[in-house]
Amino acid sequence: MLIFFRNIRQKLLQDLPAGKAGNKVTRYLAYAIGEIFLVVIGILIALQVNNWNEQRKSREAEINFYAALLDDLDKDKVKIDQLHEFYSHRVEVLTWLLARVRNPALEINGQEFGQNVEPLYYNETAIIFDAAFDASKSSGAFNNFKNKTLLKQMIQYYSEFQMIEGVMTSTLRLIETAFEPLMAPLPKNYLSGISSDLVIAEGGNKFFYEHLGQVKDERNIFPDPIIREFMQNPEFESYLVGDLGRAFNSIARLNKRQQQIDSLQAEINLFLQD
Repeated sequence: MLIFFRNIRQKLLQDLPAGKAGNKVTRYLAYAIGEIFLVVIGILIALQVNNWNEQRKSREAEINFYAALLDDLDKDKVKIDQLHEFYSHRVEVLTWLLARVRNPALEINGQEFGQNVEPLYYNETAIIFDAAFDASKSSGAFNNFKNKTLLKQMIQYYSEFQMIEGVMTSTLRLIETAFEPLMAPLPKNYLSGISSDLVIAEGGNKFFYEHLGQVKDERNIFPDPIIREFMQNPEFESYLVGDLGRAFNSIARLNKRQQQIDSLQAEINLFLQD
């Protein structure tokens, strides 16, 4: 294109009449203006090409980001499924215990008590897979992303993780400050390898219970009467009710989290198909 304009400039310069000083000045002036014009055109073309390249790079970065985000969201879904199983199981053991607290006629022995109460000593840790999000946020790449609606949904998804984390942290704190002191007076000689069967926690702890069960208790302490009496402790019922409420709250938040992931993944797939 520049060659095209240069040929036009040279032809105009050759067509000017010669032989007079004024005409020479005119020719030089035309030549200078032509050179300036060519430089300006060249700069504009270079800027446009650079702009196209930057837009292409930004588009590629946005596509790569959301492709990586899909992988992170899949990992989040796996973790949410684990947490959902954990808290659903917690609801089951809490309900089993509460039913026997409120109906003393229901039979209960130390082994059953141990199986259903031991899961309450555990809590899961809130984890989120946000490597792609953190990397792009730190680099400032979000400023160049074009799909602002999708970007807003994604930012909201990650910011709301703190609510999930807060619920699980509060549950762990109450286990340490309320549940463990409440259970401390009870003898633990009802614990055995069987006690771990209902403990659903990442990694499990079966070897601990098997080892503990091998240490024989020679004190002739029978846990069943003590446990039946303990079941009528109002503080125990209060803790069961509170823990049950927290478990249902966790399940509700996890369900909402699952819906957010499904919506985000659907929007991202539409964006990547454009």
